[in-house]
Amino acid sequence: MRANATSGLCLALGVLLLSSGPAPAQQSYPDRPIRLIVAFPPGGTADLVSRVFAQELAKKLGQSIVVENRPGAAGRIGAEAVMRSPADGYTLITAVTSSHGIAPALSKTFPYDPVKDFASVIKLGGSPMALVARNGFPASTAGELVAYAKANPGKINFASTGPGSFSHLAGELLKQAAGIDMTHVPYKGDSDAIKDMISEVVDIFFTPVARPQVEGKLIKVIGVAAAKRTSATPAWPTIAESGGPDLILASWTGIMAPAGTPREIIARLNALGNEVLALPAVRQRFGELAYEPGGGTPEAFAAEVGNEVSRLRRLNEVLKIQTN
Repeated sequence: MRANATSGLCLALGVLLLSSGPAPAQQSYPDRPIRLIVAFPPGGTADLVSRVFAQELAKKLGQSIVVENRPGAAGRIGAEAVMRSPADGYTLITAVTSSHGIAPALSKTFPYDPVKDFASVIKLGGSPMALVARNGFPASTAGELVAYAKANPGKINFASTGPGSFSHLAGELLKQAAGIDMTHVPYKGDSDAIKDMISEVVDIFFTPVARPQVEGKLIKVIGVAAAKRTSATPAWPTIAESGGPDLILASWTGIMAPAGTPREIIARLNALGNEVLALPAVRQRFGELAYEPGGGTPEAFAAEVGNEVSRLRRLNEVLKIQTN
């Protein structure tokens, strides 16, 4: 009787130990550095906001976050790498409109689903696209740009961060809305396109991250693709105010992990991420980049991404852009 009772007690204790609390790996997370993949070159929107966010999140986690740039194919290269990474919370990606909205929406055969193949963590923020031009470009307003384009069909070239990127879509929308013809010139990221614009190589570019270059008079702003002027750049007119079509285009950025990442890890990253986005220093830095801080729940971010893909697919029925 005593042996049976002892065996039963040991069994009960074993079951209790196995069923109590989260798995050790989740309980100690993170116990080593985290990689945050930015699928665009250094200096662009995604890179800048990622580094600001990662620096403060690392402090709260008590563990370093290594930002790694993997540019190419409008974010697809970096996104595919993260999708195939272990779902353990140690590999994250800065998802952007191009890589997790536009590219999947424009392609009939895309290698990943932005919602099913990734676990949304938190939305970092968003910003309306600004239409900027090289200083020597013969037009300084949207109205002058449209008139020049109509008088010189195909002569204007517009930069993008790659086929299927948000800047590519924005250029095609401008062509369609204004009834003009322009030549598409793809780059790997914002910084590369802006460098060539400063060098007078490319004419115009839709981007959310040109404020420093405009204020430094290295390039000029044509207008902002928004319904009204933004608080970050109140002196910049909307494209409609500047004499062009009424374009409303806002980019977004957020943190995602491979699908299947434990909920406890996603919840912790989200909670601390919201704390980071509420920090005055972070909000100030985002404001300097003309970027509106985000936040919220993982579920809300995932729903926004899904709705964006559906909206862009409907839009592309008119534009008929194909990336492969």
